Amino acid sequence: MKTITQISLCFLLGITTAFPSGENPLETPIHTNTIHRFIPAVEAKSTDEARSLKKVFLSNRSVTCNDGSQAGFYLRKSHTSKRWIIFLEGGWYCYDHQSCQNRWLRQRHYMTSAQWPETRDVGGILSPNEDENPYWWNANHVFIPYCTSDSWSGSKATRDGMFNFMGASVVQQVVRDLVLLGLENSTDLLLAGSSAGGTGVMINLDPVQELLHDMLDLKHISVRGVTDSGWFLDRAPYAPTGKPAVEAIRKGMQMWQGKVPRRCRQLYQSEPWRCYFGYRLYPTLKSPLFVFQWLFDEAQMYADNVGAPVTKQQWDYIHKMGDALRQSFENVTAVFAPSCISHSILTKRDWQNVKIDEVSIAEALHCWEQQPIKYAGRKLRNSLLLTDQPSIVNQQIRRLLKTDHSTLEEKNSTNDNGEKGLNRKKRRKSRKNQQNTNNPKKNKNRKRKGHRLHHGEHRNRSNRMKHQSNSIKPTEHPRSQRSVLRTQKRSHQDCSHRRLERCSWPHCNHSCPKLHNPFTGDEMDIIELLKSFGLDMESVANALGIDMTTLNNMDQGELLNLLTQQTN
Repeated sequence: MKTITQISLCFLLGITTAFPSGENPLETPIHTNTIHRFIPAVEAKSTDEARSLKKVFLSNRSVTCNDGSQAGFYLRKSHTSKRWIIFLEGGWYCYDHQSCQNRWLRQRHYMTSAQWPETRDVGGILSPNEDENPYWWNANHVFIPYCTSDSWSGSKATRDGMFNFMGASVVQQVVRDLVLLGLENSTDLLLAGSSAGGTGVMINLDPVQELLHDMLDLKHISVRGVTDSGWFLDRAPYAPTGKPAVEAIRKGMQMWQGKVPRRCRQLYQSEPWRCYFGYRLYPTLKSPLFVFQWLFDEAQMYADNVGAPVTKQQWDYIHKMGDALRQSFENVTAVFAPSCISHSILTKRDWQNVKIDEVSIAEALHCWEQQPIKYAGRKLRNSLLLTDQPSIVNQQIRRLLKTDHSTLEEKNSTNDNGEKGLNRKKRRKSRKNQQNTNNPKKNKNRKRKGHRLHHGEHRNRSNRMKHQSNSIKPTEHPRSQRSVLRTQKRSHQDCSHRRLERCSWPHCNHSCPKLHNPFTGDEMDIIELLKSFGLDMESVANALGIDMTTLNNMDQGELLNLLTQQTN
């Protein structure tokens, strides 16, 4: 019986880059733009056909896929909704000449639009079926195929036969084209994506908001983001690997001419590639973001090169990986993180099945989407490279976010005598106090006014506190105590935006996606799963206070309940 990590890696090998090749990229013809022919074509189709996502090539022919073929998107318009969802497809990336050549050989569909079908049928949050997608079935749906291999961040166009990397340009052009197709009349835009597309959401969220609000003056459109399985950690891998994720991203950003949000780039000025990692990028975002992440994500396990957990060291590393992810969510205001081994969820047909405390990802996301948006605009100052520990990074970034750059410079400035200059505000305050001292009448009136305000604040304290609790800004993160994992179940009416799994070991959630042996196709039960982790089952039975016979014959649901109670 293979271990669960071996099963995971077998799956991941199909979505990641493989081995070197010397074949040159092929050139494909540029297709004719179809944006102006889209609406008449839809009206000519039957009702069933109109429910499909229709292919539309970008109006700007210079924005292309890796091979120079024209980029585009798939669209299903709604005539009764002003809500839009733009979804970025995932599919890993390539980061140097060798990995990109190999990707061209083995996963060419991620690098060209030459074989795109006329229509696409996407499930989950882009499904038009109300049962499958109860909250967004009638929204305007946009699916952008991934054909740039750059985590949606590139801005490199070449004319020398090499690959283009224009992911960020594709996102910007799609938004511009959608404005002509009705986006300008919308009220809400949700930018979503899975895996590399989830990373792309975080990288493009603020630029999209700035494009709509500042450049196109469409400030009435609320812009939000949801990242699915794109929240990776830049940890040291368990075992040495030829292509560690951190090194690959560093090399990739240079190759792609990658663009990251300005505020994050300012924070990591010497190493901007750090902005591809969610826990570093998130605190700098102005637009609200909802994070979905499996605590034991298959892609993170692959990136960490942990291998099959057959030793205590490997098992400890996997647990630490889950703990590190938990820490990285300390200051995330909206997160849904089940303790499962899986990868991506938003476009899966059964996406509503996964739950935490009987609340599905769809319900949690819909609940979060209802809160009002208040964009924040704090200043950042340049900093040295931050530590690799997520919890410490969160603390350091919080301090930087609270520090006004201009005040800091003034405070640290020195005069000709080498003494630190006084803060201007302090000097003004000192002069004002001196004036009040010299004017007893004015000082007396000031004291009376302050006395009245004091009592006014006392009378309105409860109302003010209630108002503040309902108006958290996207970058104003709650105290860490909010993330305490409670043992009691929450009701459906509880609109909590932070849902972290209570149990800490992989696949302890009842609703985790089923795991199957890739060789036999048989579903793996909980006993097989525990054995695959290298656990001594007699020790497990002793810890639960039962004998081995009882353990082996126990109902799966009953055993899960017992194990979850033990972890609580």
